[in-house]
Amino acid sequence: KRLAKLFQQTTGANLVVEPQDWPIESRLIAAIAAGTQPEIVCSMGTCCVPLYMQGALMSLGYSVYKAMKTTPNEVFFTDAVQSYSWQDEIYGVPVEAGGVGNMVGVPVDEVRRLGLEEKYPPTDGRIWFRDYPELFELAGALQIVENGEVIRWGLTSMGSEPLSYLGILRSLLAERGTDWWDPANARFNVDTEEGVQAMRWLVEAPVKLGIETALDDASWVLALLGTAALAHVYSPELLWSIWDSLGFNYELTGVPMCVPNKLPLSCSEAGWGFVAPRDSMNPDVAIEFLKMMLTEEGQAEYNKVYGGYPYIAWKGLVDKFAHWANPDPNSKAVRFAKVYQREIRPLARYYGEALGYYDKAEMIIAQVCREVRQQKMTAGEACRVAQQRLEAQYKEWKEDMQGRI
Repeated sequence: KRLAKLFQQTTGANLVVEPQDWPIESRLIAAIAAGTQPEIVCSMGTCCVPLYMQGALMSLGYSVYKAMKTTPNEVFFTDAVQSYSWQDEIYGVPVEAGGVGNMVGVPVDEVRRLGLEEKYPPTDGRIWFRDYPELFELAGALQIVENGEVIRWGLTSMGSEPLSYLGILRSLLAERGTDWWDPANARFNVDTEEGVQAMRWLVEAPVKLGIETALDDASWVLALLGTAALAHVYSPELLWSIWDSLGFNYELTGVPMCVPNKLPLSCSEAGWGFVAPRDSMNPDVAIEFLKMMLTEEGQAEYNKVYGGYPYIAWKGLVDKFAHWANPDPNSKAVRFAKVYQREIRPLARYYGEALGYYDKAEMIIAQVCREVRQQKMTAGEACRVAQQRLEAQYKEWKEDMQGRI
């Protein structure tokens, strides 16, 4: 409704906002078939793949981007653009660049109580851990054991495994010029030496070291409950809106470097954005709305939905917080946003195009990580199984693609 109001002020046209239940893409396909499609749709780029496949969306390269004399990669972060791109065309205007799996929540007050503030990030001024042994070392120092029983585990990555694992794997594979999904050869690179090493660092090693175990909730919840100290997270706003209100002093920092002295890459799920049906009944209205969203004013107005949000897609909002509900430069949210947007965000890349079903790929990675954490599989076995399952879902997806563009 904020954006509808801005659009009315900008153009004089009135838009009716009609929230829809999930899955939005399926509802849109049904609406198009019935001739009742909306002018504009807000959807995650990840969810738009069926719409790309069916040619259901309006290509925006000429009508919006060229008309606004704007190049997508110049104004948006890379992963945001990638999620709305398909076969060399762009179909959306992103408003978010989603969470990434290369952040660690650190209970900084406890680090200081242990006298370790000059030894580990972020209290020592660094953003990234030097390597995984350093992360494990801090986790061991923060773990609490009483009478031989673990009261609080040192580390957890529960719930963030797919993005965290793929970030590690992507960093390692970059050394030989490839990625976890190689579109040119239609190949996954999970059952590889790098894939096994990534699985060891994320899951197998901390379990063997006794600093992590299989638990039953997301990492940020486990930290909130005091069940674990360090937490791999990808939704830092939860730290501020919930943890701070309960007196938990967590700071976010980057994950370990996977290759000595090289910043770790990350895998991003990207985020939300706006698209338009190809057969819009009022295409001029759709195009004008999308043009409005291709401005800093439109992007900032969307960002207000969250009261200020670090996961911006628009590069022009880096270091700009006047539109935040709390723009205090000393607040934890603003301080983290600056680090995140300057240092972490530019390293993010989307999963990759045409790899199959993103939700199934994520689930496959999560499942094998769980098996390794429960010590039902070794890292090597997990990577072989994941490779097979990824290839199977890709074959299924290719079959579904038959007869579609």
